[in-house]
Amino acid sequence: MQYLRGKKIPVSPADTLDAVEVTELTGYTDKTLLKNGLAAALAKSKDELALFEAAFDEYFHPSTQQPRAQQAPHRTDGDSDNPSQASEPSPDEQQAEPNVDPLEGLRGSALFDALESQDETSLSVAIETAAAEAKVEEISLFTQRGQYVRKMLDALGDEALREAAIEFEQSEPAAFEAVQALREQLRERVRDRVERAYLIHASAATEDLLDESLSKLKLGNVDHSHMARLKRLMDRMARKLAARHGRRRRRFRRGKLHVAETVRRAIPTDGVPFHPRWRKTERKRPQIMAICDVSGSVAAYAKFLLMFLYALQDVLPRTRSFAFSAALGEVSDLFAQLPVEEAIERVNLKYGGATDYGRALQDFSDLALAEVNSATTVIILGDARNNQADPRVDLLGEIKARAKQVIWLNPESLRLWGTGDSEMLLVKRHCHLAKECNNLKQLERIIDKLLSDRR
Repeated sequence: MQYLRGKKIPVSPADTLDAVEVTELTGYTDKTLLKNGLAAALAKSKDELALFEAAFDEYFHPSTQQPRAQQAPHRTDGDSDNPSQASEPSPDEQQAEPNVDPLEGLRGSALFDALESQDETSLSVAIETAAAEAKVEEISLFTQRGQYVRKMLDALGDEALREAAIEFEQSEPAAFEAVQALREQLRERVRDRVERAYLIHASAATEDLLDESLSKLKLGNVDHSHMARLKRLMDRMARKLAARHGRRRRRFRRGKLHVAETVRRAIPTDGVPFHPRWRKTERKRPQIMAICDVSGSVAAYAKFLLMFLYALQDVLPRTRSFAFSAALGEVSDLFAQLPVEEAIERVNLKYGGATDYGRALQDFSDLALAEVNSATTVIILGDARNNQADPRVDLLGEIKARAKQVIWLNPESLRLWGTGDSEMLLVKRHCHLAKECNNLKQLERIIDKLLSDRR
């Protein structure tokens, strides 16, 4: 009932008693019957019925009722041997094969096999089973995330991977790195699951607390039902930044005396400087160029960066936007002609696809490099995962040499930079600033610093 109240559905004590009676009559087995029964007892109008149905579906999704046979991930390498035999070779086999893969001892473990083979189905089932065992639905405070992440990792069997990593740390560096990378991937997935649970089960908290929590959650994990709230929160942050940085500096009428011009103007008055002249400093008009990767992995983050930048147009009047997955193109005109949300949808449709940072930087150089100068801030948003292709850091270095600053925002955790096909450790050397940025609070801090540096 608390969850429904958090969804703005009024539930009185009498309604609660009616709901309990309905549940006793219908049971939990048939979800449709339960849903219809509770709707009849709790929804008092068409609007409340629509809210109730959405809340019911959200609360019971995703379902963890999977067939038992699917709950243990299976090996996908085609090996039909007994996993326990594969993990414990006989002394004769050890003597015949002195160069045994140190990871072989972990193979046969359901968790390790699923992680190594990227078996999404098995991992999803295992994570949902662990979530149920850890009772993640009981989370109520933002600060409890770490506690529930630890509970889920223990339920998944991360302790065996942790012990293997400790064993390999000194003796097998390559195996240690491989195990640690898999552990980090698992931790990220578990953290995402806990954050989604928090969003569902903490909806009855106060408005300010939920706003604070939303501002710290990964933008890619925000549920569609919270998108309107997130948009309002972002608009409020933009107005705060605009108020802070939009104040005009006092313009002084006097500056450094321009002696030559003053003397020249004093000739008609016999050298008496009735009209002194002051030097004026010509300043290049600042501009921002935003280059956004809109491929599937980071599209949500690019969307919010662009929305934030265009919400600040009173403070940042010269923002040019570029989008890419492989080919890059300027999309500034779309934002000038259409509402921001519609413009972003069109950008994603036109430029979404496989990522190629090298081609994108080449296209940017052809389109706009000549207009990059000491008043230009270039913001690049992307995960720097380039599918093993050449990232063309030489072009990035040329942009850095021309621009006032190059800022790279990466929505991935710092711990994942440089793992797999990530080129982040290489490209960050050619940026003035490289930051992890995956939530509104981080984005607000970075834009705030950018506006402060501009003044």
